[in-house]
Amino acid sequence: MASLRAPLCALALALPAAIHALQIPQRGVARPRAAASRRFAGAVASPAPVPGAPQPGRFALKLGSKAMNPVGAIFGLSMSCWVIAMYPLVLTCAAISRVSDWKRRRAMDWMVGFWSRVSMLTCGYRPAVVGAEHLPDRDEAVLYVPNHCSYLDILTLSAFLPRPFKYISKIEILRIPFIGWAMGFAGHIALRRADRRSQLESYKAAVASLKDGNSLVAFAEGTRSDDGTLKKFKRGPFKMAIDAGVDIVPIALCDLHKWHPPSALMPLAVPKGVELKVLPRVKTRDRSADELMADVQAAVDAALPDHQKAASA
Repeated sequence: MASLRAPLCALALALPAAIHALQIPQRGVARPRAAASRRFAGAVASPAPVPGAPQPGRFALKLGSKAMNPVGAIFGLSMSCWVIAMYPLVLTCAAISRVSDWKRRRAMDWMVGFWSRVSMLTCGYRPAVVGAEHLPDRDEAVLYVPNHCSYLDILTLSAFLPRPFKYISKIEILRIPFIGWAMGFAGHIALRRADRRSQLESYKAAVASLKDGNSLVAFAEGTRSDDGTLKKFKRGPFKMAIDAGVDIVPIALCDLHKWHPPSALMPLAVPKGVELKVLPRVKTRDRSADELMADVQAAVDAALPDHQKAASA
C-alpha cells in the first residue's frame, strides 16, 4: 500500500496500453531453483527464481527503482478511484464509530474491508480462502500471524479474510492520503520501527486493543520478505498475545510474492493461484512466547509452497 504514493499521472500514462497488455503473455520461463539455501539465522544467498513469475513486459515504465506495467496501472487506478469515490461513506462510518463504538469501530472495519474487496475484484483478483473453519467467531479477539511477502498482503487480507481486524502497521502507511487516513479512523496501530519509545507505546496500544475485543494482524517477521521465503519470526507479537490473553491464528499467504515483487511498484499481472490459508489456532494459555513463536512459525512454514519455505539450518 505504501506504493500508492506514486503519482496518479504516471498511472494514467500507462493506462492506454492496458487492454493490449492484458493479452500479452505475462509469465516468464521458470528457472531452476538456486542450490544455495537461506537460513533462519540470515545467511546471505542469491534469491531463488520464483516458478511462473510474470515479467514487466514491453509496456513497462520505470519509476525510480520500480517497474510498473499497464496491469499495475489498472490496480493503482482502481484503488485510488474507489477510495476517493467512497470517501463520503468513509467519513460517515468514521462518525458512527466515533459516536457509538469508539473502542472497536466496527463500521470502519467494514468500510476498509469493503473498499479493499471492491478494488481487488474490479481488477479480477480473488484468492482462494482455505481453512475458513478455523476462523474465530466474529466477536472473539485473536492475533492473526501471517507471513509477509508482498505489499499486496495487506489488500489480500483486508479484502478476503472474512473477519473484522486491525493492523499493527508502520506509521508511513497511515500517512498515505485517503487510504492511510481511513486506517487511522479505524483504529489501526501505528508503529515507528526506528523509535524504541514508539515501539513500547505501540505494544501497549495493541494489547489494549486486543483486550477491547479487536482482533489484530501482526507480521511476525517484522518486515516484508524480499524473496518471498519465510523469515525468522520475532518474539514481540507472541508476548503481546500472552499479555492480552488471546489465542493466535496463523495464516499462510501462498504464491502472492511473485505477482508483486519488490522490483514492481504495483502487481505485474492479475494474481492467479493465490491461496489464503487459515491454519488451526494456537492456544496461548500457560505457554511461553518462545514456544508459541516456534509453533506458529512451523505451522506457517509447513503450509507454504516449496519456493516460499524457510531453508532448514
